[in-house]
Amino acid sequence: WLFIVTGIAMAFGVNVPILGTGFISGLWLAFIGWFLNNAAAQSYQQVVIEDVLEGIPVERLMRANAPTAAPDLTISQLVDDYIMGTDERSFPVLDGETLVGLVTLEDVRKVPRTEWDKTYVRQVMTPADHLDIVTPSEDVSEALKKLSGRDVRQMPVVQAGRLVGMLRRRDIIRWLQLHSNMAAS
Repeated sequence: WLFIVTGIAMAFGVNVPILGTGFISGLWLAFIGWFLNNAAAQSYQQVVIEDVLEGIPVERLMRANAPTAAPDLTISQLVDDYIMGTDERSFPVLDGETLVGLVTLEDVRKVPRTEWDKTYVRQVMTPADHLDIVTPSEDVSEALKKLSGRDVRQMPVVQAGRLVGMLRRRDIIRWLQLHSNMAAS
């Protein structure tokens, strides 16, 4: 309410007593209004996205059969044989059938190029016990909250202790874009 009243008052050049008078106060009020408007728009977008994704299982959007890496690969092998040949930015690290971690392009960038032949994936990966994981039956809306909360681009999908896929933020975004285009048609 206060936001609407002060906005109308500002539009007509009326001084708002609680904020003082003058040009600077008007600019400050305009900045606060702009900030609140943006925050409200983002909150609304988030609610709409969560509503659209609610009830959609992760297995519908996950990438099954995601390429995996072994912990005993060198960084050079990972780059040459995995990263350069795909558009993937991360690889689940499996020891046999057990998920032991996740190695990302960002992990590789932390290693000096001169050390790639002597550094192994297991040395730079994020261990499995430090990863957030999702299950195939989990709602995509909940998975997106986990992705956003940790600020990661992808998340392993695990069922009964086995890796069954990867859920990538870009796949969720692509699904939302397709869904919005279909709704607009």
